[in-house]
Amino acid sequence: MSTATQESSVTARLARWALWCAVRHWPQENRAWGLALAAEVDETASAFETVRWSLGGIMFFTRSVLSSVWNWMKLPAGSSLSGGANGPDGPSLLPKRSRVFTAVVLAGAALLLLLPEGREAIRTVRSSWQEYRQSNSDELTLEELAARAEREKDASTLAFVALRSGDSKRAEDLTERAIALDPRFIWVYGSKNRSWRNSEPPKAQWLARLQAADPDNAVPYLLEAYQVAGPDVEKRFFGHGAPKDADFEAVESNSKWMELMERAYKSPRYDSYFQRHVQLTRTIWNRETNLSPMIVLSGLWSHAIPNLLNLRIFADVQIHEAQKARAAGDLKRAESLLNQVNTFGVRMVDGSETRIEKLIGWTVSRGADKELAALYASVGKTEDEQRAMARLNEIDERAKEMRYAHNPAQGAAAQGFRKMARLVQSFAILCVVGAFAAFVGILMVELWPKRIPKAHPIWRKVPCWMADYGPAALLVGSVGFLISFLPFQRAFEEYRALSNGHPNEERLMDAMWGLLEIPEYMTGANGSVSTWTIITIALSALLLVVLVHGIYRTMRTVAKSA
Repeated sequence: MSTATQESSVTARLARWALWCAVRHWPQENRAWGLALAAEVDETASAFETVRWSLGGIMFFTRSVLSSVWNWMKLPAGSSLSGGANGPDGPSLLPKRSRVFTAVVLAGAALLLLLPEGREAIRTVRSSWQEYRQSNSDELTLEELAARAEREKDASTLAFVALRSGDSKRAEDLTERAIALDPRFIWVYGSKNRSWRNSEPPKAQWLARLQAADPDNAVPYLLEAYQVAGPDVEKRFFGHGAPKDADFEAVESNSKWMELMERAYKSPRYDSYFQRHVQLTRTIWNRETNLSPMIVLSGLWSHAIPNLLNLRIFADVQIHEAQKARAAGDLKRAESLLNQVNTFGVRMVDGSETRIEKLIGWTVSRGADKELAALYASVGKTEDEQRAMARLNEIDERAKEMRYAHNPAQGAAAQGFRKMARLVQSFAILCVVGAFAAFVGILMVELWPKRIPKAHPIWRKVPCWMADYGPAALLVGSVGFLISFLPFQRAFEEYRALSNGHPNEERLMDAMWGLLEIPEYMTGANGSVSTWTIITIALSALLLVVLVHGIYRTMRTVAKSA
């Protein structure tokens, strides 16, 4: 092939163009080699030789670029291959750590936080700073779960989402859909707290269906009684100090409420469906392991329980009736009424799964036992009085066990979680501060190297310190964050693993509430006072340093002049 033909070849022209593009971007330290390669390309005898020569030059260019990049990475941030931060005449003040070291440290920290354990820890701590409120991403995740469950006709997931949805209309639709697919989930009708976030009261037909499906359970009647009474019963009963006879009569005048409460107190079983909710939550969380703890726990925290004040009011009404019967000489009726209240309290304690329900059950039973002891004492039934007093003492002891101060094991576990939560939150804050310092420091020394030399010496050192120690702080914070989060990780795993959830349910709640201590303090009034106190002290110390430094410089100047 002639030279003219070779020069006019499209392939040859393309090869020469690629080589000259490489030469224009060739590293400065060995650019002469690139120019020599480009000059020799026109001496090739054929298009094939031109392409081969150009490919060889481009491969040499690639090695040169990679070598330059590696040499550049081995230098501190802000420096160039020609020396300093701005060439040979640039400032000598640079970070001490190389770019390779910084990149490896940042990559290690990112890898740790991107592990499944790291992502779960981040989600959990982020939720604690949001006071365990559902975020927009949580709501989007729930909607995606619901859409998939509707396609797959998955009743359990539909029920799970319905108990956590912040949209009351959407929750109602999902509830109806779940129960239509599997009637065993009819308990969902009475399991969502209607005072939780914009929720509406349960429909009358829902409560009717629940009562028909579970007629021996007191809870459906208690839920309807609260809807019938509303705040009116509470206002009449507690409107002006201790209730009087007129207050009791006003409450008893609500015949529908009285009827429902009597049916509830006579029901042979008490089940607020909390344990079923726990089992459902565990099943879905095992299946969807990437769900945030807020999604998982929001439904449990908003689980509906009967209005406990209504329970106490009705118990007081029955005890008042028993007192009237005793005063009238009808001891048998008085005893019957008090035994009914006492039996319901015991039934509530045995059938409930939450701490507050048990405490209210013991309170109801204690009031009845106290009045029974007085009744038996008035008629000389010493043995019955002693039994009633023994029950009172037992109730007091069991109530004490529910308090951490009287239960060393539970108290120690909760205190342990609080201590670890402080470490978790502290390391999380260290991670945020380290990441911010690394980002700002590296950005300043890399993008604005010409401005740094003109700054005051202390301000020249600050970005270098941030670039040096910010990545290390992030790595240390990440390691400490994951290690300190291990007890919380184990609490999650225990909750998912066990089939009978009550003991580890308490452990899980202790873990989650422990994480709230620092966020509540920092965002509360005490946190604001502490923050402004620290700022005031820091500014005062800075002002003092400036004054002392000024006085010292003035004294030195005077001394030199003398």
